[in-house]
Amino acid sequence: MRSSPIPPGRRTMEAACRAVALVGCVALVAVMLVVVASVLGSNLFRHPILGDTEIVDSLTGVVVFCFLPWCHLHGGNVIVDFFAKPLPRVVRDWLDVVMNLAFAVVAGVIAWRLMAGGLSAFTREQASMFLEIPEWWVYAVGSLTSVLWIVVILYVAYESVLRARGRLSAPADEVQFG
Repeated sequence: MRSSPIPPGRRTMEAACRAVALVGCVALVAVMLVVVASVLGSNLFRHPILGDTEIVDSLTGVVVFCFLPWCHLHGGNVIVDFFAKPLPRVVRDWLDVVMNLAFAVVAGVIAWRLMAGGLSAFTREQASMFLEIPEWWVYAVGSLTSVLWIVVILYVAYESVLRARGRLSAPADEVQFG
């Protein structure tokens, strides 16, 4: 039984997810700056930023979808493993494979609907009310990051298969109970 310290493709996934998460960080900082500027403008000058909620709404969607791949790659999703925790490691790894494949289907539906919504917003030229910011670009970012998210989900399932077959050791940061 041979285990490799870094599974094949892990560095590539890390780099892609990190780059997308950094875009999310920039969007999050922009959200914070818009909120602070709007609150200060409202309190100091009696004029908040026109369309501040439009900017915040759009960028918040970008933030969420940019962090999903990174979160999934690092096991940051909420899991309920109360029943699975006492099971042997190999059984939990195979359960992880099944659950990640099911999760990939759900993420695929989300990506599909984002793409459909983006195409609809683009063809109808939907824009925000005050600033008339086109809405399709938020869908485009969500669609692209969702595709990366699906790739990450499938990659995590692949890592679980490697662990179940004894070709990859369990994560070092895994907490052991009992």
